[in-house]
Amino acid sequence: MRTARATFAAILGALVSLGLYLAWFFKITHHDSPWDGAPICFIVVTGVVAAVCGLIGGYLGALLAPATPRGTADGIAALIAVAAAFAETHTPGQHHYAQALALLVAAPAAYLAGRLRRPVSPLVA
Repeated sequence: MRTARATFAAILGALVSLGLYLAWFFKITHHDSPWDGAPICFIVVTGVVAAVCGLIGGYLGALLAPATPRGTADGIAALIAVAAAFAETHTPGQHHYAQALALLVAAPAAYLAGRLRRPVSPLVA
């Protein structure tokens, strides 16, 4: 049960992180195609938002799996990195700043958020 809970938390944390980053942020900024070019100031703002979304996803995953927050953080970061690498390799000839920021900013932020949370005894959780 502990492993299943950690797996579910990792998947949910990665989906929340990527969903907030890719779906919500680009939708509210009306930049519906993140593979198009963007000015450098927008890319910097996107990096900050990717970090915040990664922190939210990592913390949420650590909250959902209190007995194994560090392993969940590893899983969230890995899932974000795999999704970013997959998107990077399957969009040839386009701008890749959104995928690069997910890989270089959101994944480490999710990892950090989950690793900073202390494990809770399974008897308490």
